[in-house]
Amino acid sequence: MFLISSMLLAGGCIDSKEPDQQIGELNFILVPEKTQVQEGEIFKIHLMLTNVGNKTINVWKMEEQVSYDINFLFPNGSKVPYECGVSSRVPLNNDDLVELHPGQSLNATFSSKCWNLDNGEYILNAVYHTSRGESITKPYWMGMVASNNFTIDIVKEKELPIEATEQMDGAFVGETLMVSALLEFLSYEDLSDRSDVILIGTVKEILPSKWNTADGKRPTDDIYDLGLHDVLYTDVLISVDGYLKNPLLEKEVIVRIQGGSDGYVSIDVEDESSFSLGERVFLYLNNDTWADTKDFGPEHFVVTGASQGKFTLTDDGRVTQFDRSLTLDELLETI
Repeated sequence: MFLISSMLLAGGCIDSKEPDQQIGELNFILVPEKTQVQEGEIFKIHLMLTNVGNKTINVWKMEEQVSYDINFLFPNGSKVPYECGVSSRVPLNNDDLVELHPGQSLNATFSSKCWNLDNGEYILNAVYHTSRGESITKPYWMGMVASNNFTIDIVKEKELPIEATEQMDGAFVGETLMVSALLEFLSYEDLSDRSDVILIGTVKEILPSKWNTADGKRPTDDIYDLGLHDVLYTDVLISVDGYLKNPLLEKEVIVRIQGGSDGYVSIDVEDESSFSLGERVFLYLNNDTWADTKDFGPEHFVVTGASQGKFTLTDDGRVTQFDRSLTLDELLETI
């Protein structure tokens, strides 16, 4: 988890005109619309500031150059020059504060228009920050919290991969989609409410399938002797780019899906999620509570609502599922 907590003691200040500092824990997530971009192309950058503490705090509104800064870095760590100029502003006042309850988030979207990005790789990150010296009298959170990093690959037009893609007519937010006659349909709001963790990440490794036995091997050589509680599962290692709900310290998590192959027996479970190596994913996850798999192997999660809780992030800035797509903004608004 990319989390920097500012644990500042509340109390009176030496200068009575200065506001009190509030104790708080904030998580700052950055998600680019795409990670491979044509040279000269402008793309969106999504930001989410979440109160992950247990107290309500006042924070500054999300405003570029005021409460947050976006950075593009060359491979050597130096900053790409910001070409939009420095904004002038009057001191902030109480109207510029937002009351942020535990679990609540502020969202903002900026674009890459203020940087000249030539062909090559860049590191993209952001910093949220507040300070004294404003015309604010209410107590508020003061400090700095850094976002996660993303690698952005700027390529010339002829270097872009050619993919056959079908543009869908409109987003399908709110549309009822029957996944399976035996699978309860979950809306995006349902997925968010019922998930223990929501994250964005990349499939780092798909581990060999195992059976729910002490040694992970098939419990019988005769496949006709397999019972109802003999389960073959596959663990998928996810490298976490950012948490959108209930941030964890781990930068990698394991997602368990039912089915797989042990080299002889292959099981394909209807409505289960599927993953591919290197795939960027948006995942709604729950702790595994199923008696047949929860106690086997390392700590892990399962996808909320089976295949309904797994989305693929595409290089064109959309989120796809079941051969349909919506914008990342539309999905983030439902959390």
